[in-house]
Amino acid sequence: MFKKVNLKLVPLLCLCVLTATAACAADMNIKGWEKGGKYDKLYDNTDRDVFKGTLIKIVDITPLEGMAEGVGIVVRDKEDGEEVLVHLGPKDFVEPRIKDLRPGVIVKVYGVLVDINGKFEYMAAKVKAGEERKYKFRLTKDGVPFWSLSPAEREKEEADIE
Repeated sequence: MFKKVNLKLVPLLCLCVLTATAACAADMNIKGWEKGGKYDKLYDNTDRDVFKGTLIKIVDITPLEGMAEGVGIVVRDKEDGEEVLVHLGPKDFVEPRIKDLRPGVIVKVYGVLVDINGKFEYMAAKVKAGEERKYKFRLTKDGVPFWSLSPAEREKEEADIE
């Protein structure tokens, strides 16, 4: 019923998994966006908020000096008409995931309002565009950034979006 596992293969398999995980992370430039870093610590998951508005434009951002380039969206708040900059994440991670996101669509932004260099901006956990499209950038339960998850963890979370 049970077959013996060749114990000599276990370290080799572990090494292959670690190498593949490191290769995936190395392909993305996330300097400054790391889990537990200065920027990430600004995200207080207990202070989540949500607002609706119209997507005005998609912009490149560098939230703190020395960080890798990221992607943000500018949203005109439905309630007060104010334009709000929403941080989505590092460019290498975000760009491929938002190819169908376009200005003019109504979005619902879930995230945390933060003060960065005297300006109030949002760090997004999730963005809903229209009725059908959802983009997740952080885990809702604890605020962990998607780009810091292992490929297997990310695949599971992205499957939950569908």
